[in-house]
Amino acid sequence: MESNSIIILEDAIIQHQTEPLLSNVNLQIDKGEFVYLIGKSGTGKTSLFRTLYADMPLAGGRGEVCGFDISNIKKSKIPMLRRK
Repeated sequence: MESNSIIILEDAIIQHQTEPLLSNVNLQIDKGEFVYLIGKSGTGKTSLFRTLYADMPLAGGRGEVCGFDISNIKKSKIPMLRRK
């Protein structure tokens, strides 16, 4: 059975260089959902997005975007992820 989730994060850790920005992130977004991400400057919004499209590595936890495991995605698969 196919999952309706396009983004799943479980206990994810998002960090910039060596500085953790977000920890224990649990997020699930299903197909067809419309989601806003708001917050003050410097709170990790851009880092979260960069992690979702594999521009920054997931520092910990589990992450899946459009069926791709972003916690250990191969560089050759990143263009396919970004197209989806």
